[in-house]
Amino acid sequence: MKVEKKAVTLYDERMEEFSQRFSSLKPFLVFECAARSGSFSAAAKAFNISQPSVSRNVAQLEREIGVALFERRSTGAELTDAGRELFHAITQGMSTILRTIKQIERRRHEEAGVVSLSVSGSFVAHWMAPRLAAFTQAFPDVRLRFHLISGMVRGLPDDVNLAVRTMDASDQDVRSWDFVPEIVLPVCSPGYAAARKSTGNETFLHFSDHAHDIWNDMSDLGLPGHLKGDVCHEFDDYSVLLQAALDGSGVALGWLSVTSKLLLDRRLVPVGGRAHRTGRVHRLIDCGAGPSRDIVADIAQWLVERMKEDLAALEPILPSTT
Repeated sequence: MKVEKKAVTLYDERMEEFSQRFSSLKPFLVFECAARSGSFSAAAKAFNISQPSVSRNVAQLEREIGVALFERRSTGAELTDAGRELFHAITQGMSTILRTIKQIERRRHEEAGVVSLSVSGSFVAHWMAPRLAAFTQAFPDVRLRFHLISGMVRGLPDDVNLAVRTMDASDQDVRSWDFVPEIVLPVCSPGYAAARKSTGNETFLHFSDHAHDIWNDMSDLGLPGHLKGDVCHEFDDYSVLLQAALDGSGVALGWLSVTSKLLLDRRLVPVGGRAHRTGRVHRLIDCGAGPSRDIVADIAQWLVERMKEDLAALEPILPSTT
């Protein structure tokens, strides 16, 4: 840190010295053009000034530096050793500036096509990933950047465009789009569903960010591990928990915002006779990173429409909601 501060201080001192010694950068630019083209006339044409004005700019620079930069001859002007040295330094500096500007412009162009989303890893793995090809077809010039969260999704980041968050239905204090009502139901793999009928015991896959009591609210299966012979495995990553359910390891609480595609593909099936509607809603929220862009709203609407399609297709197979 001390080394960085010293470097900044030295830079400030050099810039202050430069601004005190030289009133304008124009004589440097005119000199560079004359040296590069080998002609005061060419420099005059490039800057749309007269040839005497070129001579005055070069003469001013020579006075400020204290050395001759050109040898004036009847056949023209040639660079002195000092002139060649300064021309080389200016060329290097201008090349560095132009290279930096191009890098900045390239990043700006790349970032213009990036939309960032703050979402759970489980949402990306099990809902969004299967739709990426369709998304790319709908938005060929957009690149998504996912900011993933493994546990409970809380708070709104200020460095992303969209965030999926669960909110009370009455909360409307930010620009947002209703994505899907919060609907929860027990789910398991078809293989586990067939086997559980014969064993009479349950293996619960529990998301450790929630209290065990959530099972009483969201299902008819009772508390995890409450009955003799039941087993409860706990996970702090919901995506890993769902993968265990997909592998036939037990029954999990499935949030429709994540599991709708898995249910439609019959990779997971409902367990029990009801699904619970909490009264809350999953929303797509405009986090306001940078200026609001129409493309952000278009993407939000696209996601909303895909979920509406899921809900319509799931209606015949979902248990009734309470």
